[in-house]
Amino acid sequence: MKISPISIYNRQNTYQIKKRNINFKNNSFKRTTEPNLNTYIPLMSTKLKLNENIKFFLSGLLKIDTDTKRTGKPIEILDVGCCDGALCRTLSEYLPKNTRYYGIDLSEEMLEKAREEDKGKINSTYVKGNAFDLPYKDNQKDAIIASSIMHEIYSYEFREYNEKAYSKESVLHFLEQAYSCLKPGGVLIIKDPATAGVDPWEKIKIANANKENGTYPPLKEEELQNADITKLCTYDKLKRFCMDFYPAKGQTQWDENGDCIMPRWLVTEFVRHRKWLATPENWAYEIKENYGTLRPDEMAKLAKKAGFYPIKIENISIPNKNNIYAIKEGEFEIKDMNNNTLSLEDFPMFLEVVLRKPREI
Repeated sequence: MKISPISIYNRQNTYQIKKRNINFKNNSFKRTTEPNLNTYIPLMSTKLKLNENIKFFLSGLLKIDTDTKRTGKPIEILDVGCCDGALCRTLSEYLPKNTRYYGIDLSEEMLEKAREEDKGKINSTYVKGNAFDLPYKDNQKDAIIASSIMHEIYSYEFREYNEKAYSKESVLHFLEQAYSCLKPGGVLIIKDPATAGVDPWEKIKIANANKENGTYPPLKEEELQNADITKLCTYDKLKRFCMDFYPAKGQTQWDENGDCIMPRWLVTEFVRHRKWLATPENWAYEIKENYGTLRPDEMAKLAKKAGFYPIKIENISIPNKNNIYAIKEGEFEIKDMNNNTLSLEDFPMFLEVVLRKPREI
């Protein structure tokens, strides 16, 4: 039974964004630093071992309906933003041995690690490439995977194609690139952090976990701004995050107790960001990324505009026991405006998308 795009994105977690007084178009956001790979790669690898994550990608690959699949020839999969190739290697444990894997990434250091790890294991090719200008075009691939890169496509400025950061036009451009690259019947599989699952502009209170012992975040912003990020407690990182994260400007209110009132979407952003803020390099790299990129209905509209048939477009939540973003008890409490404690599991959300390029009739 075919499901219309409308029924797909309306069955879970849709809502209307309230009018907001904030300009997300900051043209200064460029990649000016490389992340610390010693902290990135172990976290990425841990995430990829999650069973539910791999099941999603495998279920998406089952939707391939290309002539290649019908004839039993080797399937070609392109991993955009492949990091160290961990996703391709994990998928290879479940897919036919003759499957061919291709990966592109902006970091040559990541690609070298991917090549080293893949030797003698899988049939793979890794090249330096940009998601805005895919090196494989004209109906060449059976599947394209975009795992946790849509927020980067959305967040950064690429002057060749779009001069503004935080732009849906950037996402559309990538979708059009992927559509061109896929064979008829090929699939684009996307998994990415998503915005909050309920009204993202609902006010939330972050309770200061340190106020019982009289410890508060620094009152002077210049002191916090110059502090070593690796030595800040999680709550102090929250205040620093709200200072440095461009979309947070004007969205927070701190009281005399050190509690903070902010919209739900911003709480979600910090919950995600804090996991990657272990080094000054990673702070400078990640602070420019807005993880809550698109709602399901927004993705459905862009996918349709690019020519895709949506198979799945929906937000999901992942329980804390399987979630590397989970907040540890005692770091701080998240409460509503009636002072009721909220579940920490309500905040990290993911957008799961499977799109297919229609076959010619």
